[in-house]
Amino acid sequence: MMASIIIGVLIFGYAAFTLFKFFKKSKQGACAHCSIKESCQSGCNTVLKKQG
Repeated sequence: MMASIIIGVLIFGYAAFTLFKFFKKSKQGACAHCSIKESCQSGCNTVLKKQG
């Protein structure tokens, strides 16, 4: 019984953490959190250069 509760808390805690991280990144915009933003050839580079 106790193991089931601990596993359930871990699963829901990880889900909440993942959702929090997703929404935090989505507020920054598509290019701000992209892993290839430095080498990307899309229109995001011009936006990043203007902001920086």
